[in-house]
Amino acid sequence: MSDVLVSDDDVGFERLDEGKWVKGRFDSSIRIDQPTHGVGQTHAHVYGRKGDEIGVVNFDGSSSHGTKCRLSDADADALRERGFKIKAGNIVEWIVLPDQPELPFG
Repeated sequence: MSDVLVSDDDVGFERLDEGKWVKGRFDSSIRIDQPTHGVGQTHAHVYGRKGDEIGVVNFDGSSSHGTKCRLSDADADALRERGFKIKAGNIVEWIVLPDQPELPFG
């Protein structure tokens, strides 16, 4: 087994971990990735028949990478079987709040 190391500045390096491909609507139509840099959630990239990315969904069912989509039943079921919390209707949304709430510091 080989490790692939990537670097933006030729000083620090990071190991590139590829995701796990799973069957949804098509063979290998879903790639499940772990969070990068210890931040975020496990998430899945869902691809269509021609390899185009349909959307990215977090483990909790929220959208990732600013995408929104409606998953096919087969893709949604494949993710649910792996513990993803996909909403009824298979809708994955990204909601942008107009103003960020301010938290009191004290």
